Amino acid sequence: MRNRHKLLCLFTVLLTVSWSFPLLGSSLIKALPVKSGFTPSQFEWTTYNRNMNVTAFVSPDGSRDALWDILQSADESIYVEIYGINNPYILDLIHELHDTKPSLEMKFLLGWNSLGYYSPNDYVANNLTDLGYEVRWTNDEDFTFAHQKFVIVDNETTVVHAGNWAKTSFPEEGKKANREWSIAMTDTQVTGYYRDVFDYDWSRGIDYDPGTHGTGDPLSYSQTGTTYPRPFSTPGQFSGPMNVTPIFSPDTSLDGILYCINSAQATLDIQIPYFTSVGDAGAVDQIIDAILDAKDRGVTVRVISEEEKDWIEISEILIEHGIPIVWQDTRWFSANHNKGIIVDGRMVLISSINYSDGSITENREAGVIIENADVAQWYQDVYDFDWSIASCEELDEVNLYWDPNIPNHEADITVSVYAHMLNESPVDEVWLDYRVGGGAWSNNSITENLVNSEEGDPETYFYVIPAQPDGTNITVVGRIRVGSTWHVGLPMVIRVRDSIGSATTTTTTTTTTTTDPIQQFLVEFGVYIVMAVIAVICGGGGYKVYKKRR
Repeated sequence: MRNRHKLLCLFTVLLTVSWSFPLLGSSLIKALPVKSGFTPSQFEWTTYNRNMNVTAFVSPDGSRDALWDILQSADESIYVEIYGINNPYILDLIHELHDTKPSLEMKFLLGWNSLGYYSPNDYVANNLTDLGYEVRWTNDEDFTFAHQKFVIVDNETTVVHAGNWAKTSFPEEGKKANREWSIAMTDTQVTGYYRDVFDYDWSRGIDYDPGTHGTGDPLSYSQTGTTYPRPFSTPGQFSGPMNVTPIFSPDTSLDGILYCINSAQATLDIQIPYFTSVGDAGAVDQIIDAILDAKDRGVTVRVISEEEKDWIEISEILIEHGIPIVWQDTRWFSANHNKGIIVDGRMVLISSINYSDGSITENREAGVIIENADVAQWYQDVYDFDWSIASCEELDEVNLYWDPNIPNHEADITVSVYAHMLNESPVDEVWLDYRVGGGAWSNNSITENLVNSEEGDPETYFYVIPAQPDGTNITVVGRIRVGSTWHVGLPMVIRVRDSIGSATTTTTTTTTTTTDPIQQFLVEFGVYIVMAVIAVICGGGGYKVYKKRR
């Protein structure tokens, strides 16, 4: 994404120095995309230390009711900037608000090029226009996709979603939907940041015109049923001091993701639909390198993703480095559409940001980092639930985890071995092996220690490890025998810590082969920086690079 005036500045600088560096000038010009009018870092990294109220909620459990409550609480205004809307129940709610609160101001900024939402967005835009509300498309020259999902209510509350206003994000009772996180933050300073982004994007938006853009087809009310019990249907309500950092692509999303990963000292939990752009020496490779570095420095890392979207075999990279990856359950969920990170049980990222170079550097995306242990722990419970029922083919069909996530020196540790992948066989033996530090292995039969899983079946086995001193690392491995075949899971490490130090990482990131930093340096410093640019280009960034599988 580029500003035309910046392209002109860059071109002028390159002409100035091209007599000495013709190859540099021509190669850089060829590397620049033609598009856009948006300047990365238009919105800078800002952290607010605030006492504020937060509502945490997730789909499918309590997302519908939580969103309804928030929208119905509006007295003055609702501003929506979202990739797509196909949920007719939300449209019905807007009609109700129109009738009951005629003075309520509403603005809707919809994604112009939203895959899967072409007709629904047209229909919604036309319907809302008929009600008298302003509807615009995001500017098609600014972003490849306007994939953000955030809402501003009364200029006081900001809601950030991982999902769209879709039937699979805000389902009716008993209907199947995606796993997605959302958060509502009530604070005028924090909301002011999101309002600035909305106003900027709105000012560059394109007015909806039914004759030009079409009116779409009516939305369908049809939904698939499910037996999912919705254990997290009650939203988490929190009030107190917390650090809040708004995150946006293409401005600060890479900074935000790397900040979270690099802050991890004991545990790092990631839930993401997919990894793409692997081996392209871009933003995603930096994320993968940061994940591997976290593992190398002694962090217990887990990843929940989607098997059918494992396009570049990220599982092979992670498993090779001893990082377990599992696939989101699809019996109760239609998809894993979440894009979240939990760090040390005290920091959480809720966002729309996928792990693709385009999502990070070319899209409009929105997110937030909350540093507060109570808020993070609420999402941690949801993550641990998903982990316990996930498909674990990559782990030889044996998965495990423990409670508490980060035990202190006084806490006994309950380790659960999840046998749901093998339970139909049936299971003959289950063992939990562990060792403290570099000591001898303790091998424990736990076949008789059986409880029901989250799905209500007797398929979870457990063992209690006695409390260990602060600083102890405990390696655990689950083993399950079915007939004559032993299934052995991936070793994982329990970190016993009485306290976790403060996050001391920087938000500065390094770009290896993208041209954004080079362009910015040339524009700002002209000929004096050219030698440094040459050194960067020739020297490379020193990142681990993974080639795509052919």
